This record gives sequence, structure tokens and C-alpha cells, in this order.
Amino acid sequence: MPSQRHDAAKDLAADSPQTIARLVRMKADVEIRPDAPFRMEKNEVNDRPSTDLFPDIVFSQGFPSHPSGIFVVEVQHGKDEGKRRQIPRYAAALWLFHRCTTIIAVFSPDQAAADYYSEPIATELPGYTFPPVAIGPKDIPLVEDVDTAAADPALAALSVMAHGTAPGVLETFMEGLTRLEASDSSKYYEYAYRLASQQVKNNLEAAVSSSAWPVYSPFAKEHFSKGREEGREEGVIHERASAILDILHARGKAVDDGIRARITACTDGEKLRTWLFAAATVENAEDIFDA
Repeated sequence: MPSQRHDAAKDLAADSPQTIARLVRMKADVEIRPDAPFRMEKNEVNDRPSTDLFPDIVFSQGFPSHPSGIFVVEVQHGKDEGKRRQIPRYAAALWLFHRCTTIIAVFSPDQAAADYYSEPIATELPGYTFPPVAIGPKDIPLVEDVDTAAADPALAALSVMAHGTAPGVLETFMEGLTRLEASDSSKYYEYAYRLASQQVKNNLEAAVSSSAWPVYSPFAKEHFSKGREEGREEGVIHERASAILDILHARGKAVDDGIRARITACTDGEKLRTWLFAAATVENAEDIFDA
């Protein structure tokens, strides 16, 4: 579901900004210092007297009081003209506040969406046409070398998303996981699984279920060791939670981290069913909990 892939892409980007920055440098002639660490910043981009703006992820580089650059990662799964028109506003508001290089990178698991967001964005300001950097599957290298997969597991997970059906990609990724600490192998396995297409998910399931592969990830162990009946019930719960978030997103209702966490943490299928119906009519996202 889009919400699952959206959350996975945000989590991976937040965890591995250096990997996303490398992909941006490969795609466009922009200045991102390779030696400076990234620091997570608040994602509130305020351009009052208009509405508050919240891109997905905002990083700064350099000193907190005088950053040398601002790097924004916006995850998009489909073509949305309203969101596209917000991108220059993110850049303008951040530049006005920080007075430093501001880069907006749109990441999309869907190539058509990435192509859409890569087009220069004209604005009502004379001479201000903003050139976003969009990263899609075709911009992600095919990781076929185990050393590379182990050195940059975030890139390897993205390679699974983009090229998971290509020969050797899954095997390289899984072998690379064996060289990581258990907590890291678990984390990047989950990123890859959540970002993958259903066909690639099936192949990952087969890989971790095979006697030839140890189960590296607690996520995988929990996900695949349950009985079929329990697995079906878990799948229904997950799909309902994802559907609630998708409906609220499609209706333009703001879903903050607290609301999202409460929905995704719920394991009561009937309660989720009630919230699902409410999501189609409520005025505000949090109103589903009163249904």
C-alpha cells in the first residue's frame, strides 16, 4: 500500500541521508558536501501569513546557527499538482530563513511520478522557476556486489526496491546482511521488504523461509513464522490500517505522527473496520476515534 511504502521511504531517508545525497549528486549538478554530517531538523516550513508547510524530512549541514546547506527529502508516490506547487515554497521559505543553499529532493518508488516531479516548476514570481531533483527507480544503481551491499545497506535496500527482480540482486542483498550487526541487518531487511513490490516481497519470503537462508531479521522471523490463519488475520489488520491512512490522505486530512501511530498500533480488526468507514466522512482525522 502507498502509506506503507511512504513510511518505509521516509524512515530509510531519515536514517541514511548520505545515501540519498549521493543519489542526488549523481542526478543533478548540486552542491552537497560529502564530508559534513547531516543533522535532523524540524520539518515545519513556515511562510506566514500563509499556512504552515511540512515537507517529509529536513536536514541541515554545518553549524546549527549558520548552516552551509539545507537538504529536504520529499517522498511522493503519485502525481499531485498541489504538492508539486508546494515544493518551490519549501525552497523559498527555507532559503529566506537560513540564507544558504537549499536543495529539495523528491524521492519516488514510482518512475512516472519521479519524472513528473523532475520537471522545472514555474511560479507566479517573475524569473523564479524551481528545478527540483527527483529520484526514481531508474536513478538507483543496481547493487550486485556484496561489498557494496554491506558498505551501503540503504542503497542495497533501494536496489531491491528498484531492481528486485533482476538476477542476483536479492542474493547480493541477503548476503550483505550477514556482514552487518544483527540490529542493522534487521532494520535494512525491513526497509527492503516494506519498499518492495509484491513479487519481490514473495521472493524475500521464500528466501528467509528457505533452509538455505538463516532468518536474519526479527521482523522477518515474526512475519513469516506465524501460522497461516494468524498470518491472514494480521494481513487483514494491516490492510485496514493502511486503507484508513490512504483514505484520509486522499481526502486531504492532516494525519500527524500521533494519529498514525494509534492507527498502525491497533490490532482490533473490528475497531479498525469502524475507523475505516469513519475515515470516509469525518471532518478531521482524529474524529475517527470517536466513531
